[in-house]
Amino acid sequence: MKKITFLFLISSVIGFSQKLPFKFDESTDPAYYFTNFDCNFALTTDPDDPSNAVGEYTSYDYAEYGSAQTLGLEENIDLSVNSVITFRIKPKNGTGSGTHRLRFTGGTPFTEADFTTTGTDWQEVSIDLGPNLGSYRNLILFLDFGYLNFSTDVYFIDDISGGTNVALSPTPAQSAPAPTISPDKVKGVYGETYTNLAYQYNFTDSFRAVDIEANGNETLEIDLGYYGAAFSNTDVSQDLYVHFDYWTTDATQFQFRINSETPGSFERKYVVGVDEPIVNNAWTSVFIPLSHYGVGGTNPVNLQDVFQYNFVDNGNGTSGTIFIDNIYFTSETNLSIKKNDFLNFEVYPNPTTSAWNIKTANEIIASVQVFDILGKKVMTLSPNNLSVSIDANNLKAGLYFALVRTVQGKESSLKLVKN
Repeated sequence: MKKITFLFLISSVIGFSQKLPFKFDESTDPAYYFTNFDCNFALTTDPDDPSNAVGEYTSYDYAEYGSAQTLGLEENIDLSVNSVITFRIKPKNGTGSGTHRLRFTGGTPFTEADFTTTGTDWQEVSIDLGPNLGSYRNLILFLDFGYLNFSTDVYFIDDISGGTNVALSPTPAQSAPAPTISPDKVKGVYGETYTNLAYQYNFTDSFRAVDIEANGNETLEIDLGYYGAAFSNTDVSQDLYVHFDYWTTDATQFQFRINSETPGSFERKYVVGVDEPIVNNAWTSVFIPLSHYGVGGTNPVNLQDVFQYNFVDNGNGTSGTIFIDNIYFTSETNLSIKKNDFLNFEVYPNPTTSAWNIKTANEIIASVQVFDILGKKVMTLSPNNLSVSIDANNLKAGLYFALVRTVQGKESSLKLVKN
């Protein structure tokens, strides 16, 4: 597994635990409770009472903010009336930082609070998470929580209770529609239709692979805040779009990012709910021009070395659950025009040896910015006209992107080839 600097936890919810409260004597399978890749959770006996089963959590210093354990509930926990969570915790050695965090995700807004431990005795913890909360799928414990400042320990945990159990949130009745683009124009990242990029690993607060129609077609169920996955390093510089389908009943905004490894780039984002309206209770297809990530601004993504994608909450308390399928890159050009694209434009000749001409039917072009494949801006034009000519004589042969904006604020990204 590659260690990446922005990673704050790595975990994967494999199944569902029981509803709160529980005392760690309901099952002998540790995965019935908390699950994680990079810190240990086990079942053991209370050091002070061998007849009592407890959880045993070993914190590690792997990620930026420390390791975490996620508990996926078989019923949501409603914190709108009773927002107090209680449990018992015992540090084994007294070597940890004593600073910890409790978080609930899979609801809107997500909520969290810090707590502390001292010494090595059993301690009663009572956390009031505050007013105006909702229902949540996941309880997450960050033990020995802190930004790049680690002291780790083993902790015994027991008697977690609080909140009110309620039914889970709605789920889609059907899987996402199967995509129809020709496979030779697609690099598939996730989904059964296109499978040509090799999956590497996940890093996440919580996700599940669910088979909605019990037909072998799995869908990602992601509880925002944070989900990411890595795939084999791939050159997508000849592609035009990255695509995914989503379904949600309660998310209001979420980010989608793609990341390059050399040089590292993890900051570019496209926000559903901001860059385009979010749609609830229906499968929705999203095509994002790759120029959104790979040209202009600071820290552009190197489209020749893409290796990760992320679905992330957009802050400001935005959370919820999203279902995701059919993640892929495509070179297909005959896609439906997005809401912010031109209704009618031409680019000719393309490829060219000397100049590209861009012509619109009824939109005044305010600006044109041309970028090379690494995102360096090589030209800026302000034509204020229905057409513009881009002089390519001084450019090296290769691939370029043009970001074209109209006076009405619409924009479109174009792939340009210089012979």
